[in-house]
Amino acid sequence: MKYLITLLAVLALSFSLSAADTAPAKKSPEKPSAKVEAVAKTLTDPQRAQLLSLLNDGDMAALMAIPGIGEVRAKAIQKVRPLPDVAQVVSADGIGEGTFAQMVAYAKAGFTQPEKKAKKKADPKKTDAKDAK
Repeated sequence: MKYLITLLAVLALSFSLSAADTAPAKKSPEKPSAKVEAVAKTLTDPQRAQLLSLLNDGDMAALMAIPGIGEVRAKAIQKVRPLPDVAQVVSADGIGEGTFAQMVAYAKAGFTQPEKKAKKKADPKKTDAKDAK
């Protein structure tokens, strides 16, 4: 009986070691591009600190308030935390130069959403005139 328990323990241990060897490694942060670095430099120190805090500590709702960030990208940001610098957010899946530029614009605007332009509704008088012809 002791032999069987020892054998099972050895098998379990070897299985767990082999599973750890095949598990995907956490993506190491890559160096941001020169363009991303240049965009990041346009932030003031307080803006940079507030954006970094939001990226590192913000909940899903706070992350999804950033333009260009939906549920999938918010989860990707959470996976690469903690970020040492705002530019490192591009190491998250789905975050590229364009999305990063939107984040920086959001920070520079005081973390408020720009107002969306209302679509013009068709003038009912003009529509009626066309239908009468």
